[in-house]
Amino acid sequence: MPNHRVEAIANEFLKLARAQGASLTNMQLQKLPYIAHGWSLALIGEPLIADVPQAWQYGPVYPGLHRKLRRYGAGQVTDLIHENDDLPLPDKTGPVITTALSQPERELLAAVWAGYSKYDAFQLSALTHVPDSPWSITTQQDGPSAPIPNDLIKAHYLHLAKTQRVSPAPG
Repeated sequence: MPNHRVEAIANEFLKLARAQGASLTNMQLQKLPYIAHGWSLALIGEPLIADVPQAWQYGPVYPGLHRKLRRYGAGQVTDLIHENDDLPLPDKTGPVITTALSQPERELLAAVWAGYSKYDAFQLSALTHVPDSPWSITTQQDGPSAPIPNDLIKAHYLHLAKTQRVSPAPG
């Protein structure tokens, strides 16, 4: 299974949101791919995303995705993510960032959307940086903005899978 770009996974969540008439913020688009990545490590046994999240103040953040979404601030993301969206020339963006997902990956994203779409940005943030989470362990051991290793993410989501009967929905 390939590791996907975080922007492509964020676009999948934007498409799921649009299909239900919902919208997402930059922070939600940081947390939903991270959560899906964690569940992929735990349930599929493979990383979903090639990019490495960092332990920022409000939980895990993918810096490249953050740069591409910076123009939205804390507001709603109104368009799919394109190549070059992080450049200062808005009319010079490239194509929409996409990826080919396997059936298990599509099912995983749908399950994560079903379980977590009801949460706002701050609720998702709170879920991702509770005590003993990969974010809190990384922050304590390596400081703010440190990369969050997949082994910590996998262990956390394996624990959630055991305590939640293997469901990507929060307890």
